[in-house]
Amino acid sequence: MALFDLKDDRLEPAVLGRPATDADRTAVLAAVRRQIAEVLHRPLLAVGWDQVVGGDALTALDAAGQVITIEVIDVLDSTALLLAMARATNAARTGRDQLASRYPGGLPAFERDWSGFRGAMPAGVEPGPRLTIVATTIADDVRTSFGMIAESGVELHELRVRSTEDGRALVSVELLHTDVASQALDLDQAADPAVQTVASDADPEPSTATVPTPVVAEPPSPQPDAVAPVPVSASGHRLDAAALGAEPTVPSGAASEQALATIAQALETPATLVWLRRRRGIDHRATLAADGTITLADGTAYRDPSAAANAAQHTQDIDGWRVWRVGVGGPSLRELLA
Repeated sequence: MALFDLKDDRLEPAVLGRPATDADRTAVLAAVRRQIAEVLHRPLLAVGWDQVVGGDALTALDAAGQVITIEVIDVLDSTALLLAMARATNAARTGRDQLASRYPGGLPAFERDWSGFRGAMPAGVEPGPRLTIVATTIADDVRTSFGMIAESGVELHELRVRSTEDGRALVSVELLHTDVASQALDLDQAADPAVQTVASDADPEPSTATVPTPVVAEPPSPQPDAVAPVPVSASGHRLDAAALGAEPTVPSGAASEQALATIAQALETPATLVWLRRRRGIDHRATLAADGTITLADGTAYRDPSAAANAAQHTQDIDGWRVWRVGVGGPSLRELLA
């Protein structure tokens, strides 16, 4: 919502307060860090914060069980962006044991909180962005290249901070879109909605020693039964355990292998399977052989579409029958079931 002043029967952009002081900007970053799930309106299970150049980085799990990184920094330029993307790539490779070792209370607390978190999520949740960056200043070179950045699974939020005469800090949090990324607005000339108000005497320095309690922001209606995490083998296959999130269209095992082989026999093989969600930064290709084997780009092979999807995305509980399609825009494997 934009704010305007009515002057001489004309609407002009309202200017709220004055440019933020360094103290206000630091206090706002600390508050955003403490309330990150509320700021992003996104359910997540926080694992731990790390101090990085210019700010802090959170490792967390999203509603689909994907390991994600959220960075809260002051200035985002091309160098900071590359470093953040490298950290997010490394975090995505983190195993469950490593996550549990960082979690307050260790493995028992992690399994308990993860089970409760997933029990509150709806079935069939798709992974969100792997990397989210919240910054008070975004450099022009980052803005102009944001279209390409967004396709890599990166989400940018801009913090705009104004200081008022009565000692408050007015804060707006704006998701950067590809169609407006190059239109950087000057807060001295344009208005910003006061989405949140943070007292300027808030704790000015983020604590790097304290890991926040896991938080869910605006969770959907809870499911009746909470379930435990799914162990995953080194090859990416699900082990015998209760499934989290989306139940596969065809249960893993002999039934899935037979159904996939039947589909493969009806197609001209080898066939290209595609899982494409550009807005979410997901673009995976695989090959379906005549015997029903799915081979990913890294050469690993699976007889179950869900196991192949989970391995490709480094997550779990994805219904591969829904996400894999035969060619770009072709039918999904689920649609090809007899």
